[in-house]
Amino acid sequence: MATTLNISLSQEQAAWIKSRKDEAGFASASDVIRDLIRREREKELAALETEFDRMDKEDGSHEPPPIEKIVKSVRKVRKQLLKRHEASRRS
Repeated sequence: MATTLNISLSQEQAAWIKSRKDEAGFASASDVIRDLIRREREKELAALETEFDRMDKEDGSHEPPPIEKIVKSVRKVRKQLLKRHEASRRS
C-alpha cells in the first residue's frame, strides 16, 4: 500500500526533479523520488555486503556469524553513508 508524503523542495531541487523526469522518461516526480530511494538502498546494501564479505574473509570460520560484530558493522556502514550523503547535500 502506498503512503503519501508531502515534502518541501527548494526551487533548484524541484527543477532538477522535473528535468530528471523529462530527460529520463519518468512518468512523474514521484517516480524520480522512488528511483532515488531505490538507488540509495542498493548502495547501502552493497556496502553492507562488502563489509560482511570482508568480515567473512577475516574470520575464516564456518561458525554462525557474531551478531554483535555484525550490528556494529551495520551501524558503521550506515554512519559512513549518512556522512557521505550529508557532505554531498552541502555541496
